[in-house]
Amino acid sequence: MVTRTVSGIIGALLVLSIIFFNHRFPFLINVFIAVVCVLACFELYYTSKLNKTPSIVIPGAIFSAILPIFGHGFLWKVSWYTYTLAVFLILIFSRKSLNFKDVAVIYGLTLLITFSLTTIIDIRTIGGVYSNFYILLALGIPWMADTGAYFCGKLFGKTKLCPDLSPNKTVEGAFGGIIFCVLANLFISALFKMSFLNMKTDVNYLYVAFLAFVGALISIVGDLFFSMTKRCYHVKDFGKVVPGHGGVLDRFDSVILVTPFVYFMLKNFDILLKI
Repeated sequence: MVTRTVSGIIGALLVLSIIFFNHRFPFLINVFIAVVCVLACFELYYTSKLNKTPSIVIPGAIFSAILPIFGHGFLWKVSWYTYTLAVFLILIFSRKSLNFKDVAVIYGLTLLITFSLTTIIDIRTIGGVYSNFYILLALGIPWMADTGAYFCGKLFGKTKLCPDLSPNKTVEGAFGGIIFCVLANLFISALFKMSFLNMKTDVNYLYVAFLAFVGALISIVGDLFFSMTKRCYHVKDFGKVVPGHGGVLDRFDSVILVTPFVYFMLKNFDILLKI
């Protein structure tokens, strides 16, 4: 627990530092998301034993880095097409040595990871001058849910949530994670209001609570899905990059489904109110 807590604090400080310098050095977030996407995809390749197939790994790595850095432009479309063409060709000419299902699953997950995590950059775009707050919510929801679920599960967990996929997750931990997520994000929102908003603007706390509640539920789905993926490949963790947590993908598995949801909600509904 100590190792997990210490590495979690260090990781949180790193992310907070990047968010803090967002307005002065906005490209930091692009690079950070690109690195996370590439590392997560490499972990998938190693997990599925596709790391020894450069014709799949190299186009996938390039594709996963280009979208966060350059956005949805011509270069990204070319990289996606090249990656897809490479996957098709390698399947056709190496069909006897490669498992079609493995390649198809990893291809789909590479797209999912890259598209989903890049919405963090889209959230920054729609956030404008308040983009730091928006990004903090997008990351805070899944990570606060994970943190609350972990500690509540350790303290009160008795009833297994989904033992065949993740034997350590409990119903009590899940409920605790949801409650902690809502309270933590309400606290973050209150700090944001006191520090950055004028007297004529307020935070829609009911909306924040709704985002945190639904986002926490979605984070559980994402976590269990990637736990299922690990069980299919008979591994406990995707990697060992983050001590006590596993790989990069183990730390971002719940983020992957939550950030698109947060992006959609923030884009279509106002989280800040005029008084």
